Amino acid sequence: MRARVVLYNPELKAILLIHRLKNERDYWVIPGGGAENKETPIETAIREINEELKIKLLPEKLKQLIEIDDEVFFLTQTGQTKAPQISGEEKERSSTKNIYEPAWVGLKDLTTINLMPPEIAKQLLESIK
Repeated sequence: MRARVVLYNPELKAILLIHRLKNERDYWVIPGGGAENKETPIETAIREINEELKIKLLPEKLKQLIEIDDEVFFLTQTGQTKAPQISGEEKERSSTKNIYEPAWVGLKDLTTINLMPPEIAKQLLESIK
């Protein structure tokens, strides 16, 4: 099971994504990762966002958005406008050929970037009002 968090800033009308450049592939992902030690999806989401982006989330602020295969996507709103630096394992694995770059992406741009998994962009636009 994997959990991801859509961090939405209503003022910017944007979500925080991680731009990935890996093995000459250029794509974007929603921050998150795999469960550890029998974690629930919400526990996984909270831990992963804290590890990757140093953002602390409360369970009551996360709303389950959608589930695709064994990935659970949560939504939360934030007033943060500056993209955080990557940290944790992702920072350790970073190199010139394996880049993790958090950035705010406007909702209007979600269908024009290479967002993974591909079906998520349309579902996000339908879910975020």
